[in-house]
Parts: sequence; C-alpha cells; structure tokens
Amino acid sequence: MTPENYKLLHVLGVLLMFLGLGGVLATGGKEGAKASRVYLILHGVGALAALVAGIGFAHKSNFGFPTWVIAKIAAWLVLGLMPLLVSRGILPRTIALVLVLGLGAFAAWVGVSQPKPF
Repeated sequence: MTPENYKLLHVLGVLLMFLGLGGVLATGGKEGAKASRVYLILHGVGALAALVAGIGFAHKSNFGFPTWVIAKIAAWLVLGLMPLLVSRGILPRTIALVLVLGLGAFAAWVGVSQPKPF
C-alpha cells in the first residue's frame, strides 16, 4: 500500500476512535449506567486501525521512530485507556472530555508539524 492509503486509514481510524469515545463519554460513567457496546467496539476498532495504519505510514515514509512518533503512540495509549478510566470512575467525565480534546489536538499538531527534538 502507498503512504497515502495508510494516512487515509489512519485518519479513518482516528475518526472511529473519537466517535466511540464521544459515545462512551456521553453515556458511560453515570451511576450504574454503562456505555453501549457499539461505542466500545467503535473505539476499539478505531484505535487498532489508527495504530496499525499510523505505524504503516511511518514505515512506508521511512520516518522510523523519531520522538514525535513516540509522542503520538503515547497519546494513543492514553486515549485507548480512556473508556476504562471513565467507566471505573477513576476519571470524571468532564475531566476526561477536556483530556481527550487536548490529547487529540496535541496528536494532530505533532502529526502535522513533526517537530524536531531539542
């Protein structure tokens, strides 16, 4: 596959992941309420697609694993754990929402600007 195909799959995976996260944050975390399985499945499939396609894109583009790729993987890991943190009550939904938006913006900025390390 070409790097452009990997990039398209990466963006599609991110969209699915955030769609699932939105559903989890909107429905989960209430007293006794659980998020719908559909949202959890969307989140999981999207996270897996974003990870695989992102690493495939980095490989095909001969980026290797610079600092900005590792930062995106760390953001992906935290975003992947977010439904668990919200459903167990470890993180309140409002704080999780702010954290999700911040991490998403950070990952987008890092992916577009590809900053060099100090």
